[in-house]
Amino acid sequence: MKNKSTGILLLAVVLLGIIALWVMKTDSSKGGGKAFSDFEIENVENITKFVITESTGNVANLEKAGEEWRLNGKFKARPENVELLLKTFKHIAVQSAVPSELKKTVVANMAARNKKVEIFENGELTKTYFVGSPTKDHYGTYMLLEKNGRKSSEPYVMHLPGFNGFLESRFFTNENDWKYSGVFVYDPLEIASVKVEFPQKLSDSYRINQSAKIVSLMDIDGNPIEGADKTLVENYLLNYEKIYFNRIADYTEKQVDSILAVSEPVYTLSVTDVSNKKRTVDFYLKMSDNPTVNEVTGEKNIWDTDYIHGRIRGEKELLVFQYFALGNVFAPKSYFIQ
Repeated sequence: MKNKSTGILLLAVVLLGIIALWVMKTDSSKGGGKAFSDFEIENVENITKFVITESTGNVANLEKAGEEWRLNGKFKARPENVELLLKTFKHIAVQSAVPSELKKTVVANMAARNKKVEIFENGELTKTYFVGSPTKDHYGTYMLLEKNGRKSSEPYVMHLPGFNGFLESRFFTNENDWKYSGVFVYDPLEIASVKVEFPQKLSDSYRINQSAKIVSLMDIDGNPIEGADKTLVENYLLNYEKIYFNRIADYTEKQVDSILAVSEPVYTLSVTDVSNKKRTVDFYLKMSDNPTVNEVTGEKNIWDTDYIHGRIRGEKELLVFQYFALGNVFAPKSYFIQ
């Protein structure tokens, strides 16, 4: 017990030391520092990387690679999230200075809990933001700027002109929130084939082939199906322009393995493009958080009617898709036959 108490006391001393160091480094009365308020970056097209580090140690490293951004060297990042931060970097502005009577408190709070945002232009670190908490009215965010290894002597209240809200929440590190959500995102003319399988009812399964802009409906063994409505078949391929997952299911890898061990796919979609690259997703029914009871039959429905699970073959995560956003990708073979 004594060792534990000593450890806690030592940790508190170290934390207070860090806070004191921050306060001294950012207090112009302690050695005369310089105030930096030029947070904005005019030419955001020159930004090649930015790194967000939380005081918890979590990191999101976003780096430009050709026409896309990569997350932590592993995943494609969501373009809309990157664009949001680039706009923030470009338009961020000082709302006000921090009142002198609040300065030490603000700096101490930022030392204890902050998000560090390092911005690289053309490969060089040019600016670092230290992002603190929102102001009491939630219309501003306490921030401090560092340039060339020197922290500003003054923190500022920052905002985006025309935006009523705080900025701290824009700087997040959760990989699941950053990971690109596109699953099937194709130019329909770049699709060579689509295979739709119903493992629990194989007679509903089929394949659509496309060659020289001509589509054909086949059974699962590759035999042509007579009487198919060509327009319906062509329009079906349009579904695969924009199929995104809603979110990554909040399960551990062990929980995912347990769910899949007792589940069988209800649908399997496979798309092969003209360069012969193939992507396959298995879909599984998702249990409802709020099961319903049929008022007529009294039967209990345990399955979610709004969302379904999916897993990209070769990847670990279990994804959540919204039925509405999937359109009619699960249409059976009979849908196309007149």
